[in-house]
Parts: sequence; C-alpha cells; structure tokens
Amino acid sequence: MIPNRQNLYVKVAVAIGGGAFLAAVLACLYFFWDARETKLKEVTNQLGQIALTVQKTASVALYVKDVELGKEIVEGLEVNDLVAGALLTADSGDWVSSSGYAADDVLQVLEFDIPHPFFAGEVLGKLKLLPNTQYIQSRATEVALKQAWMLALQSALIALLVSLLVHKTLTAPLNRLTSNFENIKPGDNNPLSVPKYHAQDEIGSLVRGINQLVANLNQSIEKERNLRQKTELLERKFRLIFERATAGICLIDKQNHVLVVNEAFERLCGTDSIDNQTSLCQWFEEEAELDRFFNELRGNLNLNHVEMELQLRSQQTEQLKWVHCLFSKVEDNVGASSEMLIEVMMYDITERTYRERMIRFEAEHDPLTQLKNRRAGERLLLEMMRKTDQTRALMGVLLIDLDKFKPVNDIYGHEAGDAVLKSVAERLMKLAGNGIVIRWGGDEFLIGISNVDKDYNKLRELAQELLIQIARPVAIRGNLSCQVGASVGIAIYPHHGHTLEALLEAADVAMYEVKDQGQGSFRFGKISSGAA
Repeated sequence: MIPNRQNLYVKVAVAIGGGAFLAAVLACLYFFWDARETKLKEVTNQLGQIALTVQKTASVALYVKDVELGKEIVEGLEVNDLVAGALLTADSGDWVSSSGYAADDVLQVLEFDIPHPFFAGEVLGKLKLLPNTQYIQSRATEVALKQAWMLALQSALIALLVSLLVHKTLTAPLNRLTSNFENIKPGDNNPLSVPKYHAQDEIGSLVRGINQLVANLNQSIEKERNLRQKTELLERKFRLIFERATAGICLIDKQNHVLVVNEAFERLCGTDSIDNQTSLCQWFEEEAELDRFFNELRGNLNLNHVEMELQLRSQQTEQLKWVHCLFSKVEDNVGASSEMLIEVMMYDITERTYRERMIRFEAEHDPLTQLKNRRAGERLLLEMMRKTDQTRALMGVLLIDLDKFKPVNDIYGHEAGDAVLKSVAERLMKLAGNGIVIRWGGDEFLIGISNVDKDYNKLRELAQELLIQIARPVAIRGNLSCQVGASVGIAIYPHHGHTLEALLEAADVAMYEVKDQGQGSFRFGKISSGAA
C-alpha cells in the first residue's frame, strides 16, 4: 500500500491547485488594475457628458450675467455623485462656484469651454468640474474586486474540475493498475485487464506492456524451474552414484588432505571419520612414494589420469588391503580463483591380488619343496647373469644331485622320499642366504650365488657346508630316519660359460665327474675356450 502523501492523485491535485492558485492570483491582480483604470476612464467620459448637458444653459447665464442662474447650474452639478464641486469662469475671472468646489484640487479639475450663444467659435468662459475622487475610486475598486473574486472563483472551479478529470481518467486507473500489479504472483498466468475507455491510449499500452513483461517473466521462471528440477534430479543421481558406489571415492586438496569421502571409502578404510587423518598418504603403506607421486601429478600438465595398485592400511585389521587406485585431476573453480583437486577411486582387489599371487607362486614354485621350479629358476639365473655383467663380478651355480636317494624311495616309499626332499630343501635355503635355490628336477637342486670372489673360496665353503648338512639324518616316520649324500658340480660365470646353457652344462659335467669318482664331494667345471 502506497502512503497517501505519496499517492499520485494527491500529488497531481496539489500541483494543479498550486498552479491554478498562482495563475489566479496573477490574473486577479491584472484584471483588478485593468478594471479600475477602465472605470476611471468611464467616469471621466460621464463628467464630459454631464458638462455638455449644462453647456448651453451656462452660456446663456454668462451672456446675460445672471448670477442666480449660474449659481443654480453649479449647485445642480454638485448634486451628482461624480462631481465634488463646479466653477464657472468668465473673462474677468472666477464667476460663480458651488459650495464643494476647492481651489486646492486644481490638478484634478476638468475644464470645459463655454461657447458664445450667438457667435460660433467665440468662448465666453469655462466650466470647471472637480471630480469626486473618493467616490469614483471607491466605485472603481468595488467593481475591480468583484471581477477579481469572480475570476478567482472561476479558477478554483476549473482547477477542481481538472483535478477530478485527471483523477478519473489518469490517476484512478493507474491506482487500480498498481493494486492489480502488486497482487500478481510470479508464475501465475493472470494478465491485467485494460481499464475501460483506455484500450487505445497510453494506459492501454502500459497494461499490454506489463502483461507481455509478466508473460516473459513467467516463461523465464518456468524455464528456470524446469532447469532446477533437472539439476536436482541430476544431483540426486550423482549423489546416489557417489554414496552407493562400490568404489571408495574421495577428493583431496593440494596438501593431500581428504575433503570428502563416500560410504564405500569409509568401509574400505574401516573408519567412521576422516577428521584425524592429516593426509591421504598416511592411509597407504607406500606413504612417501605416494606423496612424491601427487606432486608429480599436479606438476605434469600432460598427465591427468594414473592407475596403480597400492597397499592400504585399514583401521579394522592389521592386515594390509590391496587396492586398485585411479587418480584424476579435477579443476575446482570458485569465483575468480581455482584449486587443483585430485579425485581418488579405490577398488578392493585384496582377494584378487592374493589369488593372483597364489597362482603366480604355484606357477613358479615346486609344490613339494616350495622352492623355485626350473622355469622360474632359469629366469632368475638370467637376471642374476645380467646384473653380474653390469657389476663385472662373478657368479656361481652349484648343481646338486642327491646320492643314495633312489634306495630311500624303494625301501621306505615315496612319502619318505618326499620328506627327504623337503628336508634337503629347507637346509639348502638356510645355507644359500641371498642366493637362489631351485629344485632343478627329481632329486636335483641348483643354487645360484652372486658376487663370488675370484678364488672361489666362498663357493668352496658353501659346497663343504651343504655336503655336511645334506648328509645329516632325516626323520621320515616315527623314530625311523634315513641318510643321503650329494654330488655337487660347480660352474662360474663367465669363466665356465658365457650363456646359461653353457654354464649349466659345465656344472652338470663336473657333477657327474664327482659321481663317477665316488660321490659325496664337489668339483668345479672346466674353463671353456675363450672364457674370461
């Protein structure tokens, strides 16, 4: 509601009234002065006519010198309200005058010639009339005031009529239009109606413009409402995806602090709160490596997504979890500033990893002794040879064949033979240290040793010790035990061969030479031609 002092009708009425009042005052002043001057001129003319009516009588009186008649003429003129006094003059001077004639007001005296009654053009005297100035001005003022009041009344009536017309034709429709406009609710399709008799004027154009503006506004509101509904639907879907995702998802800032996580992340990490974690890196076994990786990822403009498998520390169990992680850079733009965030998606691959490791272990190890099998062993020996080439050191292989093993199988059964093989494998593992122990096949084992000294003393000591350890009795069942021995052939890389095949052949020849010479000993292979 608009206060009355701000109402358009009041403002228009005050403006019209003020303007009319000012115009009326100016007009009244002008018409007052004009009416007064007109009245004075009219009185002057009347005095001239009065003088003309007594001119002939005064001429006769002056010609015959009849004082009584002259006195009667001037006294008769003074009876008129317009005349304050009269005077007849002759050639000899003043002749007769009325009682009200005063010589002091000579400036206001009106003079009229008294012609000769018989000779045209000859003047016998003058008739002087003293106007009744007070009466004349009073009458003139009265007439002027009456006209001024009439004009003021007319102006007031015109102002009132104009104000009513303006209110009826302009301010009242605008007031109703304003009230209707204030009742419009955004989104409602209720157009304003054009006031009666205003369809073709500016008010009609204003209403049509407002209706068009409201229609456009409603269309914008409808579009915005639809867009907001779509946005809310997308937000629900994305929130559902984020909250119900099977993958653990989180966002980290440039200090690697965790900003937000989903339920899967909390289940994966075994925590209900991330408040106590200062950095995501602390969750992982590879903490230092992961911190360096994040710095490299943020600094590499060409690198946006990286996948890797890491070991996660869970608060629920001391056992590490294997997780497959996908790291993606996310640009967070807020106003004029932006921040590089990293999105982390984690999948629990612990079971799969252990299964793969088990499969890989079974593929590379002998199921009985748990030693590397021959295929995996050859790959490790080739890797050891490559490193030996890089360090220009020596490498040795010890090919071990058990002596008297076949009688154990024949006498005590295969279970006893398996017990012997497992016991020998355990003893070899202890003796080999950092070396590679391989079940080469049947009752044959092979040990690979790196960084061998140039005099082979390290290998000699190892060969002596493993002969002793292998020869120790092996418990096979209850108090029953058996005993085996070993024949060992030793080859040095690159002294006894430049390839793995040549190295193994040299060790194999040396081992059979030991067997041919009575078993239970070791022998080095022969240096091949061209060997270093």
